[in-house]
Amino acid sequence: IMIRNYLHTVSSHHKLHLRMEEYNHASSVEEVGSRDDTLYITNIRDPVERSISHFKYLGRWDCDQLTKNESYVASEENARSFRRWRETGGFERSPCDVPFSMVDCAVNCYVQTFSGRGCPVEDGDGNANNWYDEYNAALDRLLRYDMILVYDKFKDPNYVRAVERFFGVEGFNNKTIDMYCGWESRMANERVPLKVKFQHVLELTHLNEMDNRLYRDLTSCWTTKEGGRNEEEVE
Repeated sequence: IMIRNYLHTVSSHHKLHLRMEEYNHASSVEEVGSRDDTLYITNIRDPVERSISHFKYLGRWDCDQLTKNESYVASEENARSFRRWRETGGFERSPCDVPFSMVDCAVNCYVQTFSGRGCPVEDGDGNANNWYDEYNAALDRLLRYDMILVYDKFKDPNYVRAVERFFGVEGFNNKTIDMYCGWESRMANERVPLKVKFQHVLELTHLNEMDNRLYRDLTSCWTTKEGGRNEEEVE
């Protein structure tokens, strides 16, 4: 929501038309990079952190119950299990034959979003290719964006200033209103803190292998060969 509000401010300031597409396959409306008069922008986050956050705020409890049922009280007993949050569609597998949506996703969500496929291609013998075709399709599409905002850099003042200089508008990292169910989920998680075992995080990290690789490839410009921040890239 913070990015959406900021881009609305930018478009208003520069008198530009803004069209937002959220949760859906990246080219569900038009192919990225297909228009010369359009600035294509997207954002990414560390895949495992994004997956855990998604579970906490959208997957752990039924949002409709949290927001619409006044008698519903979130508890450990009515919470969904984090151990089951391990599928491409969150608690179940994503369908292969429909455009992918990120509304419910725990595994390889960026590869699915930017390739448009909810499962890896199988060869003639029915063997899956471990997401390599989807990874390459996703990377190809992502590299056609004019800007990829990296959520994990939003607390870096140098990064924030660089974004604001690019657009010529301040207020990139201003606090904003919560997303749907955000406040209710936050209160529920404070009342019933999520306890995540290290083993489950390792499993989720392994399952997100291709998303992690995609994230590293896209954010490698932020680190030097020694592993430190590349100040020239920031400035």
